[in-house]
Amino acid sequence: MTKPREDEADAYRLDAQLMGDLWIFRAAARFGSITAAARRLGVTQGAVSQRVLRLEARLGTQLFVRQKSRIALTDAGADLTAAMVDVAGILNGAISKIHRQQRAAIVVSCFPSLATEWLVPHLEDFYQENPGVEIFVRSELHPSTTERMEDEGIDIAIDYSPQPVEGLHELASIQELIFPVCSRDYRQRLNDEADAAVTLLHDDVPWIGGSAGDEWSAWRSAAHSEWPAQSEAERHFNLAHLAYHAALCNQGVAIGRAVVVNRLMQKGELVAATHIPPVPGATFRILTHRPGGPQSPAQRFAAWWSRTMRRTQLDTLDLLQT
Repeated sequence: MTKPREDEADAYRLDAQLMGDLWIFRAAARFGSITAAARRLGVTQGAVSQRVLRLEARLGTQLFVRQKSRIALTDAGADLTAAMVDVAGILNGAISKIHRQQRAAIVVSCFPSLATEWLVPHLEDFYQENPGVEIFVRSELHPSTTERMEDEGIDIAIDYSPQPVEGLHELASIQELIFPVCSRDYRQRLNDEADAAVTLLHDDVPWIGGSAGDEWSAWRSAAHSEWPAQSEAERHFNLAHLAYHAALCNQGVAIGRAVVVNRLMQKGELVAATHIPPVPGATFRILTHRPGGPQSPAQRFAAWWSRTMRRTQLDTLDLLQT
């Protein structure tokens, strides 16, 4: 067998440069676009193109076919992408395992409104029940996918949506109850003026893939109601808790989620805008790509979350009866 020349062997030897180029190639392959990969990596488009070209030159084969604004994988590129997916999964799994073993820490990705109005205020309860487990909360609006959770080291994603999420393990779920909410003064005006026009406050991203008006439509459909009979204006926000704070500032009526508005209702800042009972809304779900055993931090968090969320929901229903 012919012995490869030293320079040929060097081309395939793993070193820092090759590993870096492979990682950038993986990003371009995943997004199918040099521009999108550059945006995700926080570098210039030219930097990504140069690194991919250098990798192709080093391996002596074409990895992409350039097609206007998109790129397509060659057979060699597809093989390399599959290998990089396996490598990334193994590395992230090992690093995550080491981190959890050392600190029993879990990273929780959560919608900003739930993180602000419910999760953070209740975290001390979790720590009391689970000493030694640390929670790192990430407040963000991103889709729950295995790829994102692996890439970003996320252990738990709390999703809110009408439909189940594919490709992830669902550890617990709670269907939320929704109802219109406003300030006490605004409710008094509605009581005093039977034909009062209402300003509707919208969360324009009630769930990933949702849009303005979806939650109001869901409430009207489930409640079999066309309330309010007329609206004088509509205000739009990209987060539910911004709509709630607009409501407590007497700016209109928002669709409240029983768990998320509980703290604001306990403080007397929000009240139900109508006498119509709460109706089922979308569902909160605890999702993970690595569920672990029954006593794993992720499973313990899911069990605590489920109990505490249900307790909060019941507390809101009690507040509505008073």
